[in-house]
Amino acid sequence: MPLLPQPPSSPFEAPSTLYQILSSPLKFLIRHIHILLLLLRGPSYQPPRINRIRIVCLSDTHTHIPSTVPPGDILIHAGDLSNAGSVAQIQAQLDWLNTLSHKEKVVIAGNHDSYFDPSSRRTVSDAEKSLEWGKIHYLQHSSITLAFPGHGNRRLNIYGAPQIPECGGEEFAFQYERGKDEWSGTVPRETDVLVTHTPP
Repeated sequence: MPLLPQPPSSPFEAPSTLYQILSSPLKFLIRHIHILLLLLRGPSYQPPRINRIRIVCLSDTHTHIPSTVPPGDILIHAGDLSNAGSVAQIQAQLDWLNTLSHKEKVVIAGNHDSYFDPSSRRTVSDAEKSLEWGKIHYLQHSSITLAFPGHGNRRLNIYGAPQIPECGGEEFAFQYERGKDEWSGTVPRETDVLVTHTPP
């Protein structure tokens, strides 16, 4: 009969405590100290549960009205509401957006929304017209801070900018020369959500 404990006969069989102590005393000691510390520490930290803020983002609707838009707390339209950039086309899209149930709605312009860029307006008559925004926030190189009392009093700072690298004729809005840096130093540090029509 052997004096020392033998290893398990199968790799699926747990070794005896004595074998663990004698074969790896330091490993055995550290493992049990770790178990003891976990017991003394108590249950692991659980952050307070708060309702998530759901953001729904769409763009390039080009006068079309999608049959369904997912529900959420914020609806963001990232530009190209229209095709021709006329007040009539943009207003029709704003009217549709105002019928949606999202608590907050944010819109920026896209390159087809030429009404917003005086240098690209196709029709001079539109210059004297105005839009009825309802409860929509329009951002053009600007920010807005939205509060959500039902979500742990969270606040989101949203910054919107419409500029795009040159990709079309003079009728396209907010174009800048390709290769030129139009972004450095323009986005505020406190921005939580950045809304652009093309990647910066």
